[in-house]
Amino acid sequence: MAIKRTEKPITPLQKLYWSFWKGFNDYTKLDFEFQKEFKVHPYPSIRSYQDYHIGQSFAIVAGINFKKNEIRVGAYFDNLDGFKFWFYHGRNGIESSMDKVLVWKLFSTKGSAFLYSSANLDDSSNWQEAYSLIAKTMISLKFAFTEDVKIL
Repeated sequence: MAIKRTEKPITPLQKLYWSFWKGFNDYTKLDFEFQKEFKVHPYPSIRSYQDYHIGQSFAIVAGINFKKNEIRVGAYFDNLDGFKFWFYHGRNGIESSMDKVLVWKLFSTKGSAFLYSSANLDDSSNWQEAYSLIAKTMISLKFAFTEDVKIL
C-alpha cells in the first residue's frame, strides 16, 4: 500500500512509527548507495513498515517492531506464483549470496521471505544504527534477488 501525503499519525504508536520512518527517509536522502537502488519515500509511514517496489514480482519491505526491538527486511510477494518461483528455484542462490538464511512464509494468497535482526529501538539515539542496518540489508537483498535472476 502506497504511503499518502494525507496520512496523519493519530495514536502514540503511529507517531512513533512516523518519527522513525521520517528519520529513515532523511537518512536515505544522504545515502547515495541506497539512492542508486531505491527511490526515497517522500512521506514517512505511520505503519510498522515501508515498502519499496522494484519492478519485480515482489516488493522489498522494511519493518520495525518496537515491542520486540526487531528489524525485518525482506521480499513480500503479493501472489503465490512469484513466491513459489523464488522459493523453489532461487532460494539457495539468494541465501548463499547473502550468507544468511531467510524466514520464508507462505500464506493463503501471498508469501514473504524476511531477515530478522535485533536492534535497540527504545532509545531514538540508537535509530541511526538501525537506519544503516536497514539500508544495507535492503541493498544486499535486492542484489541477491537480481543476481539470482541472471543465473536462473
